Amino acid sequence: MALLRIMSINLLLDRAVPHDLRRVIADSDPDAICTQEMGPDTAAVVADALPHGHLEPREDLFGLGIATKHPVTVERLDMEDRSAWVARLEPGAWPGLTGSLDVFDVHLPNPVERPWRETRDTRRRQIAQIAAEVERRDTPSVVIGDMNATPIWREYKLLAEVGVDAARATGTARRTWAHFLSGPRLLRIDHAFVAGVQPISTSVARVGGTDHRALILDIEA
Repeated sequence: MALLRIMSINLLLDRAVPHDLRRVIADSDPDAICTQEMGPDTAAVVADALPHGHLEPREDLFGLGIATKHPVTVERLDMEDRSAWVARLEPGAWPGLTGSLDVFDVHLPNPVERPWRETRDTRRRQIAQIAAEVERRDTPSVVIGDMNATPIWREYKLLAEVGVDAARATGTARRTWAHFLSGPRLLRIDHAFVAGVQPISTSVARVGGTDHRALILDIEA
């Protein structure tokens, strides 16, 4: 069995402080990083730390990427309004991994975007597409990212049907987001849902310049 560490971080439209992001990556030493709202400056830091995968920085909300220590194949999962990305980790390239593992990098739209009902329906259709893709692949999976949903939201409950909330399952849940950059986080909206793998723990790390904490997931696969 392989012990793997996966990080997810919303980089707030490339405003995350590059040297602080570099520090958090060095300290946590992840095997894979899933990014949201990634621009060119933060993409350069991530690419320098982890050489494999695929990054697509943008100037808007849609900059996504998955960077990894070892080779992977990365595919775009086309969805309504915005895409998710999927990286497949294979045993031949990943020491200790005995079977394939799919890592989904997800950034659901903000529910406050108007018209609210239309945004709500879009979010739920996206989750249905993710669930269908996980089922179609029939491979152990990690669905991780900025879900823009706390555990009381319907969207969280739908995602929890796709996989187990790793933070809740391991008793390590921490809040990840607030409107402001400094001080305590107020809501837990970044999540990791796992299926077919054993969650060990989650933790969070502060990255200067972004309103999200990095979410760090440890699994046994």
